[in-house]
Amino acid sequence: MVRLDKNKIQSALAKRPEIVKAKEEEVVVTPSKAQNTDSELEKFSLYVLKVLTDENIPPTPTNFQIYFDKLLDNKPVSFKKRINELLEVEGVNQDEHRAKMELDVKEGFSQIKGIMQVVSTAYKNMGIMKEIIKKRTQELEVSSSQLSVQNVTSALSQDLKKLSGLMEKQMQVLKMHYEKTGEILKDIESKAIFDSRYGVYNRRYLLQSIEKECQSIQQYNHQSSLVLVKIKESLILQIINIKDRAILTRNVAKLLLKTSRRSDVVAHYGEGVFGMLMVHTDVNNAKRACDRIIDLIYATSFFIGDREVDTDIELVIVPIRPGHSMEEFVACGLDFLPKTGKRLESYLVCELEEENIGNNGDEA
Repeated sequence: MVRLDKNKIQSALAKRPEIVKAKEEEVVVTPSKAQNTDSELEKFSLYVLKVLTDENIPPTPTNFQIYFDKLLDNKPVSFKKRINELLEVEGVNQDEHRAKMELDVKEGFSQIKGIMQVVSTAYKNMGIMKEIIKKRTQELEVSSSQLSVQNVTSALSQDLKKLSGLMEKQMQVLKMHYEKTGEILKDIESKAIFDSRYGVYNRRYLLQSIEKECQSIQQYNHQSSLVLVKIKESLILQIINIKDRAILTRNVAKLLLKTSRRSDVVAHYGEGVFGMLMVHTDVNNAKRACDRIIDLIYATSFFIGDREVDTDIELVIVPIRPGHSMEEFVACGLDFLPKTGKRLESYLVCELEEENIGNNGDEA
C-alpha cells in the first residue's frame, strides 16, 4: 500500500506591460555583435508569448516550442542563424535520434522476417524429405531383387544430396540474417536511454545530460545541481527477497518522478543509486527539492508482505561547477551518500571548487 501527500506546484506568469505591448518589429533586428544575441532571444521569446496570449493558446512548453519554431521560420535568415547557433548547446535534435532508432527497428524487423521465411522454407523441405524417405521405403518393401534395392538406394542418396545442398544454402542465409539482426539489436541497445526496470532514464543518458549541462553552464553561467538518492544499505539488507528489494526501489523511483519537474532528468545510475539533474537550479532550490523528496518518501507507507518498512534514504546535492568532469560530480556524491540518512544528516552538499576557465573563472 502506498499513501501519498500530494504537493501542488503552482507557477504564474506575471503579465508585464512590455510583454503585452511587444510588437513583432521589435524583434526584427539588424546584424549585431555576438553578445547581443541573448537580448535578441529574450525579445523574440516575449513576442512568442504575446502571440500565444493573443490567440488564446495555453503557454505550455510544447505550445511555446511549436510557436517558437513557427514564428522563427518567418524571420530573416541572419536572425534565424544567430538564434539557432545560440540554441545548439541545448543538445542534439531528439527527432533525428528517434528517427534513426525507428529506422534501426524497422531494419531489425526486416531481418527477422527474412529469418522466418528461411525457417518456413526449411520446414517445407523437411516435409519433402520425409515424403521422399517414405516413398523409397515403400519401393524397397515391394522390391525383391538386389538390383532393385541398389537402384532405390542410389535414388534416395541422390535425393538427399540435393536436399542437403538446398538446406546448406538456406542455413547460410539464416546465419546472415541472424548476425545482422544481432548487430542491429546491439546498436539499438548502445543508444538506449531508458531503464525499463525502474521507469526512468539510464546511466548513459544521465552522464550525457551532465556533460551537456556542463557545456551549457560554461557558456551561459547559470547554476544547476545534481541530486543523488539511494535507499540506505542497512534497510536493503533487511529485505531477503530480491524481488521485494526491486519493488521497494521501483516505488522510490516513482516518487522521485512525482517530485521532479519536466525539465529534470531522473535516471538510475546503478546499484540502486538514482540521479536527478536539476537544470537552472541553485543549491538553495536543490535543498528545497530534497526537502520535498524527504517529506514525500517518509510520508509514504511501504509494505513488504504484511510488514511495514521503516524507509531510510541517503541524499546528496552536488552543484555543477565549470572545470570538472561528470565523473567527478558523481564520485563526489557517491562518497557523501553514506554520511546521510534518517538518523544522520538528512542530506549534504558536496562542493567542488570552480576552476579558472578564462573570463568565467571568477564566477561562483
